[in-house]
Amino acid sequence: MATDYNMSQAAAAVYAESLLQAADDAGKTAEIGSQLLELRKLWDDSPDFAAMMSSAAIDDDARRESIRRAFGDNRVDPLVLNLMLVLNDRWRAPILPHVCDAFQAKLNERDGRETVRVASVVALNDEQREKLKAEVKRLTGFDAILDESVDPALIGGLRVQVRDRLFDLSVYRRLRDLRTALHATSDQIIRGDTARFVTEG
Repeated sequence: MATDYNMSQAAAAVYAESLLQAADDAGKTAEIGSQLLELRKLWDDSPDFAAMMSSAAIDDDARRESIRRAFGDNRVDPLVLNLMLVLNDRWRAPILPHVCDAFQAKLNERDGRETVRVASVVALNDEQREKLKAEVKRLTGFDAILDESVDPALIGGLRVQVRDRLFDLSVYRRLRDLRTALHATSDQIIRGDTARFVTEG
């Protein structure tokens, strides 16, 4: 059964595909992509903006005027402004961040890029980033866009996620695996001793 989230994702993909085609036709793909990144950041950083776009308590006409005041007069490209107005007029304004994400995903896929999530115990330096990107390129064939986070629980090393594949190179994982192996060995010894005791008895 389709959830509201899945339906929103599907609708966002359709709008993103149409916008990407229009951006390509206008020769503004990079510019549109950059502005959508800024809009996505604005949504995350500004509760007022997110509420203005998603609140059911705001009349569509009032929201339309707010969008025009905030983003008209060439503050964003007309294609981006038109996207926001169309979403509003079709009662789809709350899916704006999904459209932004879908646009970037489609653009990255087309250009041979992929977002790679990286967790490390401390922030990576530039040399480490370049080595990691080169290794991802070698393994997958695409250019990595690193989505970095810091996780002190890793103790050391990295945890790298490429699509649905997880490469856990952390000390924590090695300790966990060692602990599991030790438990397994202990269980075998105990079972062996128990069996010998029963047999000998």
